[in-house]
Amino acid sequence: MIRYKLAVDTGGTFTDFCLMGENGELHIAKEPSIPEDPSRAVLAGIKNITQKTGVDPGQIDFILHGTTVATNAILERKGARLALITTRGFKDIIYIGRQNRPHLYNFWAVKPPPLLPRHLVLEVNERVLADGSVHLALEEKEIQSVILQVKEAGVESVAICLLHSYINPVHEAMLKNAIKEHLPHLSVTISAEILPEFREYERTSTTVINALVKPLMDKHISRLEKDLTTTGVKSELFIMQSSGGVITAPQAREQSARIALSGPAGGVLAGVHLAGLTGNKNLITADMGGTSMDICLINNGKSRFTTEGAIGGYPLRLPMLDIHTIGAGGGSVAWVDPGGALRVGPQSAGSVPGPACYGLGGEEPTVTDANLILGRLDPADLAGVKILKPELAARAVSEKIGAPLGLTLEQAAEGIIRVVNANMVRAMRLVSVQKGYDPRDFTLAPFGGACPLHAVELARELGIPRIMVPPHPGVASAWGMLSADVRHDYSLTRIVDLTPAVCAEINGEFARLTGQGREDLAREGFAEPEMSFNRFLDIRYQGQSYELTLSIPGNSLIEADIQIIIRRFHRLHQQNYGYCRENAPAEIVTLRLTATGALPKISPRLHTGAKEANISGTRQVYLSGEYRQVPVHARRQIGPGWHTEGPAIITQADATTLIWPGDRVYCDRWGNIIIETKVR
Repeated sequence: MIRYKLAVDTGGTFTDFCLMGENGELHIAKEPSIPEDPSRAVLAGIKNITQKTGVDPGQIDFILHGTTVATNAILERKGARLALITTRGFKDIIYIGRQNRPHLYNFWAVKPPPLLPRHLVLEVNERVLADGSVHLALEEKEIQSVILQVKEAGVESVAICLLHSYINPVHEAMLKNAIKEHLPHLSVTISAEILPEFREYERTSTTVINALVKPLMDKHISRLEKDLTTTGVKSELFIMQSSGGVITAPQAREQSARIALSGPAGGVLAGVHLAGLTGNKNLITADMGGTSMDICLINNGKSRFTTEGAIGGYPLRLPMLDIHTIGAGGGSVAWVDPGGALRVGPQSAGSVPGPACYGLGGEEPTVTDANLILGRLDPADLAGVKILKPELAARAVSEKIGAPLGLTLEQAAEGIIRVVNANMVRAMRLVSVQKGYDPRDFTLAPFGGACPLHAVELARELGIPRIMVPPHPGVASAWGMLSADVRHDYSLTRIVDLTPAVCAEINGEFARLTGQGREDLAREGFAEPEMSFNRFLDIRYQGQSYELTLSIPGNSLIEADIQIIIRRFHRLHQQNYGYCRENAPAEIVTLRLTATGALPKISPRLHTGAKEANISGTRQVYLSGEYRQVPVHARRQIGPGWHTEGPAIITQADATTLIWPGDRVYCDRWGNIIIETKVR
């Protein structure tokens, strides 16, 4: 009996499903997302895809879920009612934050409101010094006093973040144990477990975020686990992390902040997998769905990571893929600002009511409406998924954009496309040019249901010579999840000079972290050959307030490694900031270790299809100010060796690809559509 892996990616507009058998067969499906109860869309999709394919749910032995539930709770500040316990005198740290301004020259820039009111920040008399010694012990009367305050506050969740607990968590542990004993119904998060690193504001913010979403994710995941038993699926539920790794459902319920960006991570993994599969090691992935666009750069087959992320302006300093997200999707709303300028996004029509052409009550013009008016989309393209009504799209664009700006219907629709493209190009420059990478050295990988329509224009603007559209771009995030492994991240702040004298100390700390990682993976059933450990150091010049992360090869540091690490640090600093200080002393700030448990991989089948596929029809498409008759090709009929020249449109159930005049296009042996752009 064939076994299957199922990946489910819940987005703002659609929930995507990717079912792959151990023999390489692949099935995909989409369901409209249900924001008020995302699990309903998950269950409906599992039922539909198993019925459509004839796969017995009992054959699914691995199910992985990426979700935006935690993301939305943070952005909308609709998580649990919580209290924060901190060291006396540091009550306002979450409100003071950093002096950094979100927009340097914007006098009207407003920081996001705090995630909890000030009266719910509680203080205790205690003090641990920076060296870990206890200067003022936490007394029992303080513990009982704060427990009483928590009880009277009527909160669901408690965040505990005490000064210097990253080096000595004894007082945080005492508070957690006491609260669990006296108020066992409360959810408790301590900073020493979620982020044992220095910088009080960022550590407090991350701890508060976890406390905010933990009860919500506990309910969501528990409900989904319970409902999955009714579908016949035998697998435990696994959850995607923001770092691109997998954790178990119990771990996700406990450290929910780690899955805040789990949805976009799948698209990056799809890019990494494509890079290894095809040999195109340098990719820029652009995942454009109905609500947003997620952009990531893959260099030499590896994605970039960051520990300096934020969601909605709130610092979240857990390891995550370096993804830049903007409000540019098929459902992004076009509008005219008070100055008479055409804008697109960041607000989205979502799945309900959706773009005007959905006919579900939406009256605002969107990017999807504009593409439909210009002939780039056709109602037949989404047959079986959505019924598109061009007349409703035309009315919305004409009334809300065309009439106010004195434009024809086509000019207004084309203007919407140009504006959203400009927004996306700006974001793609941010992850490439501003990080020291030349886009001309990369291949663009457009994911999501909307991006293949815009890919050629984006590539031309950036000078990207090649585009690679995977076989199922509309479910690329779900497909990418199938290549994920179990991953645990550990960190430890140790500020020491980067000299040969620290080798023994650093090796000892890494040995302790590795032991913890090995123990956690063994508990989850991984054998020693399935485990791998990667070590990193956060390094900076003495006196700096920011660091760069470098990987450390081998199992232990020797004195000769130090000079190699220092030279690598200088080169990385030069690449990121345009200068380096080769004579300045460097110091280690934080040790990081990643423990990975390898999951079984499934190789996709080589693609089959006609080398010379017939044109399935033609349509009128508005390109560069005029209508042109453009041939239409069905993706399912295209196989390796197929080639043509633009203009052309390639249709499939999950996405539509637009090829512009002058571009060459062909299909590789893996079924990817390769477009060679006519770069200016």
